[in-house]
Amino acid sequence: MRILIRSILSIFSFLILTSTAFSQSGKISGKITDATGEPVPFVNVIVEGTNYGAATNVDGLYSIIGIPPGTYSIKASAIGFNSTRTTGIHVSIDLTTKIDIKMAEASVELKQEVVVVATRPLVTKDLTSSTSIIGKDDIAALPVTEFQEVLHLKAGYVGDNVRGGRTGEVVYAIDGVPMTDVYDGSTVVDVNANSIQELQFVSGAFNAEYGKALSGYINIATKDGDNTFTGNLTSYMGDNYSTHTDIFRDLNNFKPNNIFNVEGSLSGPIIPNYVYFYTDLRYIYFGGWERGLRVFNPWDITVNKGATVPLESRYTIDSTGNDKVVAMNWNKKEYGQGKITIKPIPELKVTLNYIVDDVRYQDYDQMFQLDPDGNFHKLREGNTNILGITHTLSNSTFYQANFSYFFKKYYQYVYQDLNDPRWVNSSLLSQQPTEVPTFYTGGQQNSYFKRITNTDGFKWDITSQVTQVHQIKAGVDFNQHHLGFDNVNLIQYLDLNKNGKWDPGEPEGNAIPQPTSPNGNPFVSEKMPSITDPNENLNIDVYERKPIEFSSYLQDKIELNELIINLGVRYDYFKSDGKLLVDPSDPNIYSPVKPENMALTMAQRLAKWYKDPTAKWKISPRLGVAFPITDRGVVHFSYGHFFQIPSFELLYQNPEYKFSQGTGNVGVAGNPDLAPQETISGEVGVQQAFSDIISVDLTGYFRDIRNLAGTRADEIVIFGGASKYSQYVNSDFGFVRGIVLTVTKRFSDSWSATLDYTLQAAKGNASDPNATRDYLISGKLPEIQLVRLNWDQSHTLNATFTYANSDMWGFSLIGSWGSGFPYTPTESVALSDLLTNSELKPSTFNIDLKAYKDFLFGTYRVSLFARIFNLLDTKNMVNVYDDSGVADFTEDMFLRRQAGQTKIVNTVDQYYANPTFYSEPRRIEFGASLFF
Repeated sequence: MRILIRSILSIFSFLILTSTAFSQSGKISGKITDATGEPVPFVNVIVEGTNYGAATNVDGLYSIIGIPPGTYSIKASAIGFNSTRTTGIHVSIDLTTKIDIKMAEASVELKQEVVVVATRPLVTKDLTSSTSIIGKDDIAALPVTEFQEVLHLKAGYVGDNVRGGRTGEVVYAIDGVPMTDVYDGSTVVDVNANSIQELQFVSGAFNAEYGKALSGYINIATKDGDNTFTGNLTSYMGDNYSTHTDIFRDLNNFKPNNIFNVEGSLSGPIIPNYVYFYTDLRYIYFGGWERGLRVFNPWDITVNKGATVPLESRYTIDSTGNDKVVAMNWNKKEYGQGKITIKPIPELKVTLNYIVDDVRYQDYDQMFQLDPDGNFHKLREGNTNILGITHTLSNSTFYQANFSYFFKKYYQYVYQDLNDPRWVNSSLLSQQPTEVPTFYTGGQQNSYFKRITNTDGFKWDITSQVTQVHQIKAGVDFNQHHLGFDNVNLIQYLDLNKNGKWDPGEPEGNAIPQPTSPNGNPFVSEKMPSITDPNENLNIDVYERKPIEFSSYLQDKIELNELIINLGVRYDYFKSDGKLLVDPSDPNIYSPVKPENMALTMAQRLAKWYKDPTAKWKISPRLGVAFPITDRGVVHFSYGHFFQIPSFELLYQNPEYKFSQGTGNVGVAGNPDLAPQETISGEVGVQQAFSDIISVDLTGYFRDIRNLAGTRADEIVIFGGASKYSQYVNSDFGFVRGIVLTVTKRFSDSWSATLDYTLQAAKGNASDPNATRDYLISGKLPEIQLVRLNWDQSHTLNATFTYANSDMWGFSLIGSWGSGFPYTPTESVALSDLLTNSELKPSTFNIDLKAYKDFLFGTYRVSLFARIFNLLDTKNMVNVYDDSGVADFTEDMFLRRQAGQTKIVNTVDQYYANPTFYSEPRRIEFGASLFF
């Protein structure tokens, strides 16, 4: 199957980098009556410009299913009646749009067509769980550049977490197919905001068709082509500009080319009515706001003359840098998307969606501030292929088959070539003066990390409107994953002569002498480990794993006059393809410690050393109910069990169980036998429209979290008793409860507004899977009770305001406020373990602005715009020092100031002025868009 899938996708990808996937669909239904209110049977109802349609039954009822999200017009016609055309009908993923039509007899209206403009209801009556629906116009109107920024505005989304869950508990689906990297729960590709037709964020108890997620499900429906050629081209430039130069280097000098973006899209017919295309391309360079100064190069040497020499002259420091300001949190992205839709016959659609996303970037590291070229460079490449087939069997039944293949590659290195002569010994990272706080004066990160995830998938769904009341949906999903992992720590060779000087002609030495820099060369060099089997060496960690996942579901959407029920059940199966130890007390097969194992050959060890983990399966029921309480009010309730396999990095970490010699805790091992993590979620809420333009959604929820991955409190003792190690188990737990409030003012009188508020308490025994091990290593007892999690923000408030003038100008604002996140004060070590996350960081506040002015030139529209993020240049503290609770003061800094310590490389204030402790300073962008 894999060869077939890849061959088909490769052929289509070769033809064009570009189709609507049809599992992302909604429904239009309603009742058609005459002037007296009597039902009209056998009325033909068609969705104009499409092949979708239906006829009313004897009760005047109709349903049209499988409609992709978007805005449509429908036409109703019958003998003896004037045709009626209803425009402006908005269809959303998985939801029903009710359109009731009253038809007039032809003899009365003289056969004139009646045109009705539909008004989108403020209250969605069949929404049984908390769902935010974000359209393409909403994204375009706000001061955002990426779709994730819109998600952060929604109630329940706090920081990078959804309803108190850990990161990695959200599934991202593109055109109906999950595209989450199973290694760490991140996205395979980041869909360009310009490509999104509709985004649906489900944070409540989602339906049975959605799985592999604990906290939320994000549906992204991308745009597609039609019979009209349309396109747009956008470019903008900008930079960060701030007066806080005590924290941010060189931000009082605005450089408009520090940010450069150009993107464009084009869609239309290839063969009208049969083949359509949509394509989107983007390039962006973002220079970042966290910057360093190239004072040192990685090969620079620092010589300590000894404690008898006065501090001000104790060190001789090479400094071969050029003193240029260097970006240290930059990124460069190249993005391409193409879609083809083929409609050979009205009942069949074949589609291909191809996305490639290439990102190269760097994360800021404070210690490399003066040695910026020693920090890691990172590369993330992803591509997604979805081949979809939709076959309509009748007006009430259709099925979809999706063949998918996605590939993601991640690299982390200083030099891409492992044999690059610029690699230097890791000892240079500890050569800087230690008498005063000092940044690195040379050296570099000395590891090379690469991982690859690719997944072949097949997904099949069938939907049938069995009766006017029951819509049955069922499906299966199969995924074969392939994970490749390479982590290399370069071996250090010391080429020294008898006098301790660097000499490449001498044999390898045994100790690092006082470093010197002869002829400008490093005093040591780094090499690749030269061994036959990489698994035998602790400096290399390599593995390949091929786990499989299978799931199936059955659900029924029951739509009664005053009650909507979503009822379903889901089955999930997982086989991990890992290795478990038969004897955990002697873990390393290449270096056994038990005498009886030392005498065995490698073949004999392999025969007895490992056992296979068991396959895992779970059944999860789901229930959602919505019922109107008034013509403008709906109460909704949902409950469900949700399961998710832990991130695969926890299953396969240190897969060969190789641990270094030593005492105490020497490391942590993955566990391919981890059970699925579980969350029991429930919510109850009410939607109420107070007028034709204002609505409120108030929901209370809880989440009972169990079997999260964590490290075991009972460390595993290696034979001999001197060393021990930890292993991941299903040990962590938590409980979340909260209230979310959303107030929406629909666009009218030239303005619209939203308000999203979250009141939440998120508690658990650990915020990180490694927390228990970290407690044990530091000599503390692990938590056995609920404490505040790191992302437990009690109050989160987001507001938007949009103004659009009829003269084609306008502006929009985003305002955000949040109470402080918790942190653990230093004093808790001395007082009690009960003070974990007992104090709060300062609250944060931010305002973003977008303004635009449009001009018309015939059929072309030109829009000039400007965006200012963090308009007020607010210095929000997002990290703090544990002894003070603020970002700009720590006791150590105070004491060193009082002592008047000598400056050797940097001042004390420079050392503790960490830009990562603050949110992004003001950013200004300006540009233009062309629409045609």
